[in-house]
Amino acid sequence: MTQTPHVPNRERPLVTDVELHQTLEFLLQCANQRQVWLIMFGEDKCVAGPLMPMSDYPVDPEELIEADDLGQVTFSHALLVRAGMICAMTGGRELVFVWERLGSRDLTPSDVAWARAVVRESESGEVPSIRAQFVLHDRGLRQLRPDDLV
Repeated sequence: MTQTPHVPNRERPLVTDVELHQTLEFLLQCANQRQVWLIMFGEDKCVAGPLMPMSDYPVDPEELIEADDLGQVTFSHALLVRAGMICAMTGGRELVFVWERLGSRDLTPSDVAWARAVVRESESGEVPSIRAQFVLHDRGLRQLRPDDLV
């Protein structure tokens, strides 16, 4: 017997990876286009702000951009700094990234590059904790694990 996930409730803590996975899968279902979703969580493990999609990010996280306040930095660095700012404004303490793209559940080189870049940038201590990363593909949601990034 399969268990149907509860309808998402902004005040329900998502404590475990299974609860987080089920809720995101219920909300996002499957990929429609290439974009990244930023989801912020508070200390209470509840969603702290809006689910924010962003399209038009480069395939290569190391692509350089010029930002007025940051100078010339990689796109991944700018994304994490901006995500951290938004997270702080919403009272968030943790970030979840969902990399939405068409295709199978098999990881692409871009999926791995972005996930590695997020981990690397988060280790700088300048951004909130990264709780998890997922790939939203044609058939559902796959959580990225440390073994996937080796």
